[in-house]
Amino acid sequence: MEEKKKFRHELKYYINKIQFEEIKERISFLLDKDKNVGQDGCYFIKSLYFDDYQDTSFCQVEEGISKREKYRIRYYNYDLSYICLEKKFKINNMTHKTSCRVTKEQVEKLINGNLEIKKENNKLLNEFILKTKFYGYKPVVTLNYNRIPYVYKVGNVRLTLDYNISIDYNTDEFFKEDSIKIPIIENNMMILEVKYDEFIPNYIVWLFNINTLERTSYSKYLKGRKMKKSIK
Repeated sequence: MEEKKKFRHELKYYINKIQFEEIKERISFLLDKDKNVGQDGCYFIKSLYFDDYQDTSFCQVEEGISKREKYRIRYYNYDLSYICLEKKFKINNMTHKTSCRVTKEQVEKLINGNLEIKKENNKLLNEFILKTKFYGYKPVVTLNYNRIPYVYKVGNVRLTLDYNISIDYNTDEFFKEDSIKIPIIENNMMILEVKYDEFIPNYIVWLFNINTLERTSYSKYLKGRKMKKSIK
């Protein structure tokens, strides 16, 4: 029997640079940094998103369809020894993510449509290979940004501050550090994401004035796709 999916709440907020600095200062007294951050207190994320020949993922996000899924390949800090294929499934403000490790060579074959289904492959990888062949999934946009991540065990809370959000000019430069990047959000604006399981402690809501922040349905993917379409 297939394991039941565990969904998490995911809330997003627009914040400016002043709010960003205030939240960072308050967070340091209560939450711990994610263990994977570097010496500068953040890490760099690079994600290559795929869509089918009908642009289904793009249309679902643009139209606000509550139940949808996206596929992406992601790595951190230009470290190609740890690359993940991820499937993100969303219903309203609840998300579920599955992932598996892939190699640079597998990604290159996926991009070119040359990777074959194998028994020894992870189930998610074989699922995606099948979809690339039957539904024409192909790379559509590469997103880049810096993230400051904080974690709190009670409620399995994760707060992330994302900034320097951009897309690559060319999707075929996914593995290049010096790829040409185009900003997709105003320089003084950032995104705060709050993720948790069943509940978020009230003192976290109070400490960071979450209820006073500007709630948004902002999608880096949608913004990046629209920017990508405008420069073609």
